[in-house]
Amino acid sequence: MKLTTALTLTLAGLAGMAHAADEIQPETLTIEKTIAPGPNVLVMDFGMVGSSPVYVFGSEELKLKGNIGTGSFGQMVLSKDGKTLYTVSAYLERYVYGDIDAVIHEWDLQTMTAKREFEINDKFGHAESQPGLLTLADDEKFLLVQNATPATSVTVVDLAKGADIAEVPTPGCWTAIPAVEGRRFTSICGDGTLASYGFEADGTFTKPVKSAQIFDADKDALFANPLRVGSKLVYLSFGGNFLVVDDSAETATLEKTVSIEGGEWAPGGSEVMTYHAPSNTIFVMMHKGAFDGSHKNPAEEIWAVDAETFKVKGRSAANGETGILATKGDAPELFGVTHTGTLVKYSVALGDEVTLTKSAEREGAAIFPALMVSDF
Repeated sequence: MKLTTALTLTLAGLAGMAHAADEIQPETLTIEKTIAPGPNVLVMDFGMVGSSPVYVFGSEELKLKGNIGTGSFGQMVLSKDGKTLYTVSAYLERYVYGDIDAVIHEWDLQTMTAKREFEINDKFGHAESQPGLLTLADDEKFLLVQNATPATSVTVVDLAKGADIAEVPTPGCWTAIPAVEGRRFTSICGDGTLASYGFEADGTFTKPVKSAQIFDADKDALFANPLRVGSKLVYLSFGGNFLVVDDSAETATLEKTVSIEGGEWAPGGSEVMTYHAPSNTIFVMMHKGAFDGSHKNPAEEIWAVDAETFKVKGRSAANGETGILATKGDAPELFGVTHTGTLVKYSVALGDEVTLTKSAEREGAAIFPALMVSDF
């Protein structure tokens, strides 16, 4: 009796499942040809334990539109028109060891597909993603790639040829900050100077031209990545001093040094400052109770500084960011990333006093967010 009942129930269940299967319509999967319209913020996840993907978020609601896959130890730079993303990254033969292929990718941002790729020499620095380690020079005709083996040099990549054409030795110096015009770049050196280098389309390059000493690394070191403010470079020291540098001539010269007058407050983080050109405002991440080594501390406040007078125009509460980015338009937005991977969006109120108000956030935007760029 029990066996008959169980068999009846089983057959009835199978019949029900067959009937339900008749009603289920197969799902058709599609791939969008382009990402959703609207402005975007790109976050490079340095990864540390694998690849360095680039996540693309819509700026309005911080919705993830997609991601671009690169190799390990990635660096990125976006073209001025916001349409093409360049990356350099490493592909190890056995993932954790073996021969290294250093690959330049040229990505179409709207389709998130590679327009082309090519290999360069494998010396590029396996360092945290920073703006000065992969830059576009001479009206975006060349890429400059920072090397470290640990000896430092810069690889010059001709984008028209899709090949590296030179390796410029830069002993004791770091970053390749391109000049506003021409085939030159500036690098910050451990002896407190700035070194200027020139290169040509045929792969030849000049000997370095050193500036006078502009800082003392033991007393007040500089964050390596400057801002381009108009035609000048603006560096920031661990102690909160702005150094305005003219790099338009063969030799870089220090024009002036101005203190942020932070008292017990000092700058800290990875991408420690960002610049909004229409309002001529520099935003700086600050923390309280500075000590030797606290230049990596996350932000407790974000200060707005007038880039002409270097006076503080506003102080706003922060959310533990280690990097910040201001957008380019007349009405800017400011984005920050924390060391725990949260992407934070601030609305910016300009005026005699500049204030920030957190308007959105997205947790888990990246595992090790290291660098941001925007296409607006």
